[in-house]
Amino acid sequence: MRAARSILVALVTVAASPAGVSADDVISFRRHVWPILKRHCYGCHSGEKPEGKLSLATAASIRSGGDTGPLLVPGKPGRSLLIQMISGEEPSMPPKGRPLSRAKIDVLKRWILQGGKIDSVAPVAEPKVVIPVEYTHAPAMTAVAFSPDGQRIACACRSEVVVVTTSGTGIPLRLPTRSDLLTHVEFSADGKMLLAAGGTPSRFGEVCVFSVADGKRVLARRVSGDTLFRGGFAPDGKRVALGGADGAVYVIPLDEKSAVRRIELHSDWVVDVAWTPDGKKLITAGRDKATKVASVQTGKLLRTVDSSPERVSSVVTDGVFAVSAGKSRALIGYQLDVALQNISVTGAGNGAKPITRRNQYAKNFEGQPGEVIDIAISGNRKAIAVAGAASEVRVYTVADRKRTATVKNVRVPVYCVALNRNASLLAVGSRDGYLEVFRLPKAERTLSRIPVPMKKTVGSR
Repeated sequence: MRAARSILVALVTVAASPAGVSADDVISFRRHVWPILKRHCYGCHSGEKPEGKLSLATAASIRSGGDTGPLLVPGKPGRSLLIQMISGEEPSMPPKGRPLSRAKIDVLKRWILQGGKIDSVAPVAEPKVVIPVEYTHAPAMTAVAFSPDGQRIACACRSEVVVVTTSGTGIPLRLPTRSDLLTHVEFSADGKMLLAAGGTPSRFGEVCVFSVADGKRVLARRVSGDTLFRGGFAPDGKRVALGGADGAVYVIPLDEKSAVRRIELHSDWVVDVAWTPDGKKLITAGRDKATKVASVQTGKLLRTVDSSPERVSSVVTDGVFAVSAGKSRALIGYQLDVALQNISVTGAGNGAKPITRRNQYAKNFEGQPGEVIDIAISGNRKAIAVAGAASEVRVYTVADRKRTATVKNVRVPVYCVALNRNASLLAVGSRDGYLEVFRLPKAERTLSRIPVPMKKTVGSR
């Protein structure tokens, strides 16, 4: 989903712990293995377009495996892809969130050693979202946003939005949602409303809007069968555009009586959507490695401005340039007026192949030190902040692509960043749940805190 992908589907339904499994137990798939897979893997490996074409929805699909072959070799854990992907110092799965514990990996190994039998797959009911009064472990921060006046910061903390003051004073405002994971938060241009979007993997996507004045929810719309990803308010403030896990962009009116528009653009997750300032075009980033431009009025693809060798994670635009980046570490600006000149497209839908003039409109920024997970644009659309797997956040002016600030030694990986209106403040949210605020361009840290309330550990004072 921001992803991964991203943003972003790392935290899913809380399931049973294997702590009660003894060394002599016969491992049951349904009782012991399925709860682990459902919690850590089902979010990405389910639905109409599961990651790597590996679906965990049925016993048959688990046995058949995905693009890389069978998931397990019965009786041989060391040769099983499942164990290889979740083991080691830096396991590749799950892609986001905490690695599986040794106890859970041991259960999976013993299951495979005992033959890897699949007795049945339990039906996945809509999970009940429980927001604790106090957290034992800080939830990863998946999205962050400044209010227009720069006085408040909204943080997406799993299933709730937590609003804190930029100075760190006062009691945080906690706004609960029904989504298992939030992927996007944003204040309206007048600062009176707060958007929260996300959903529950393979179940629903949801948009919530809250009144900032009293914290009351004024809108809640479920609009898809899977989690919604990043996007934002239209310039007119009357609609919201968000990416979908089905390859479509969802344009959602804030008037509940108005119909939702579904615009098919990508062959995989749409992980980010940006409006041009005039509200006429949408710039999209997809897990299918493409950055695209579409007409809001017609919903038609205008141009695939780039096809990256790796997945694209984020996109922003100032109306003159669109800027996107992802796993390949290449940060590229696309001059829209040149990119959209003399458009000629062959084919239709996802198979459309426009005649490219990429060498004329693509403007490279400097290479990035690590995978890019998020790009934020300032309120005045003049600066961007770029962050991800590397322990630094870089800030650039969009017009000339020059770096204006570097914030080093941030907590990694960084899942989300935000700039205030004039790019004098930078907010950074990381996997470990910390919110950090820096004053630019000197990169002075002014705030570092976990915004959600935490249980006191034994021995703490």
